[in-house]
Amino acid sequence: MTTISVGMLGCGTVGTGVLTLLNRATNQIAESIKVHFNVKKIAVSHPDKKRNLHWDEDVQFTGEIENVTTDPSIQIVIEVMGTVDQAYHAVCQAINHGKSVITANKELIALKGPQLTKLARQNHVDLYYEASVGGGIPILRVLSDSLITDQITGLTGIVNGTSNYVLSAMKDERSSYADSLKRAQKLGYAEANPINDLSGFDSAYKLAILSQLAFGHTINLKQLERTGIDKITLDELSGAAHWGLTIKPAIVARKKEHTLYTLVAPVAVTKQHPLANVSGVENSVLVTSTALGTTSYTGAGAGSEPTANSIMSDLLTITHHILTEQCGSSYNAPSTHISEYSLLKLPLEYFIALGEPAKKEPKFSNEASQYIEDTFKTGKAVFCITSVLDKNEKTNLEKSLSFMFQNVHFYPILKEN
Repeated sequence: MTTISVGMLGCGTVGTGVLTLLNRATNQIAESIKVHFNVKKIAVSHPDKKRNLHWDEDVQFTGEIENVTTDPSIQIVIEVMGTVDQAYHAVCQAINHGKSVITANKELIALKGPQLTKLARQNHVDLYYEASVGGGIPILRVLSDSLITDQITGLTGIVNGTSNYVLSAMKDERSSYADSLKRAQKLGYAEANPINDLSGFDSAYKLAILSQLAFGHTINLKQLERTGIDKITLDELSGAAHWGLTIKPAIVARKKEHTLYTLVAPVAVTKQHPLANVSGVENSVLVTSTALGTTSYTGAGAGSEPTANSIMSDLLTITHHILTEQCGSSYNAPSTHISEYSLLKLPLEYFIALGEPAKKEPKFSNEASQYIEDTFKTGKAVFCITSVLDKNEKTNLEKSLSFMFQNVHFYPILKEN
C-alpha cells in the first residue's frame, strides 16, 4: 500500500465535500489502486473552530498557509479557499516547493492559468482544475483528452447554476426575480452576495478557461461582451414563450478561420435547442468539432459533492502520475494567436423586449419595420422577432427603438450550436 500525503487550503463547503467523498471511497481506492490518502494538514482562518467533518482519521488544522505549502512531506495540495491574490501566492509557493496542485478556483485559473501552468511545468509537477468549470461535468478532461485530436469550432453552454436556477424558477413557477433569488439562497444555490453569478462574471471566468483548452486562446476579459440576468422580467419570459423561445444564461464562443467570437449574456433558445431543457442548477456545455459535430455534456453544476467529485478525479489522475513518475502535465492547450470579437458582430436574429412606451402611441418607423419579422403585444409590453441583422443593422434598429421605448432589450436567438 502506497501512502500519498495531501494538504488542503480551506475547508468550507467544497473542502468538507472532498473529505466526505474521500472518506467514503477509502476502501474502494485502497482495493483498486493500492493507495491510501493521508490528509496531513488543512489551513483555515480559524483552526480552533469545531467542525462536523465526515473524516475518520486525525488531521491537523493550522492558521498558516505556509505550514501546508512548504511541508516537505506533503505531495499534493488541494486549494479551495476561493480568493485570488492569496490563492495565487499559495499555489505558486506549493508548486515551487515541488507539490502538485488541484484547485476549484475559476477566477484564479481564468486570470492566472497560463502563468501557473508554465510554473508547474518548470517544476515538474501537475496543475489540475476540473472543478473550476461545470461542477460535476468532466468537461475539461473531455476537451484536453477525448477531443485532443479533433478541431473544435464552437462552444455553447450554461455554466452558472445560480443564474439558471433563478431564470428556471421565474419561468416555471412565475415567481419574481427577487423571490427566485431568495429561494436559491435559502437552498444554498446562491451566495449571500451573488453579484458574480448574476452579473455574468462567474460565467466569463469559466468561458475563459474553456477557451484556453478548446482554442488555445486566452480571452481578454476586459473586452468580453458580458450581460447579466438582473434586468430580465416575467413579462419578457412570457413574451419569449409566445414564439416557443426560452431565455437562458449562456456562454458562446465561435471560431471562424483565425477569429474567435465570444459572448456571455442571456440568449433566447428555441424549443429544439439542447439548452432549452437544462433547468435548475444543471450545467451543460455543447462542443462543436470537425469530426464529431455537436456533442453535449450535462450534469449537476452546483453543490459540494459534484464539485468535490471533480476534485477527486483530479486527485486520482495526479496520484497515477506520481506513481508512474509522469508529473508535469496540465489541462492547458498550446497558445495560439487569434483575433477576438463580440459574437454580436456576426449576423444574428433577435428577440426584442420593449418596455414602457416613451410616446403615448408608439409606431415603428419605416426603418425599424424593415428589420422586424413579427410583433406580439400584451398589456403595455411589446415584443418583436427580427430578421437576421448584421452589427450595423442592429445598431440602427436599437437607436430607432430607443426613441419610442424607455427600455429596449435585445436577446440573440440561438437555433443551433
